[in-house]
Amino acid sequence: MPDVVIRLEIESQRTNALLQRLDNPYFPLAVAAAIAFHQAHSSALTCVSQRDYDGALDIAAAALSRLIPVYTLREPQGRRVTVVVDLTRARFARGATELRSAADTVGELSVARNDLVSALSLVKRIGLPLSFASSEPALDPDQPRRPALG
Repeated sequence: MPDVVIRLEIESQRTNALLQRLDNPYFPLAVAAAIAFHQAHSSALTCVSQRDYDGALDIAAAALSRLIPVYTLREPQGRRVTVVVDLTRARFARGATELRSAADTVGELSVARNDLVSALSLVKRIGLPLSFASSEPALDPDQPRRPALG
């Protein structure tokens, strides 16, 4: 099955409209990650695959989780509970809709609107470390691979 293509310009407009809504004190983490991504990047690419976009949102969610609290709706009363995000043991997945570890998968992730607005000013200044697989040159299978740095 072919991968869905995401038009970044349309997603940017959609997420900016969501940010302007004043009636919502919390945003789903996936929406917050998309807002952060589009605030930080005005990519030359106009379209990316769904897989690449989801990966970018996972990275943006990881960055946001270092700046602001992430919540889940685990309580039976529907109250939000702060999630402890340990990126050495867990990773965001499925376009920032889940936090997965070896022991658990946490969904229904959200962030407070006020926290997000504060974090966005920092994200705009320093950016997010994102790149799309399709923006990198293709590897020549006959050439030896360079070792990763770090």
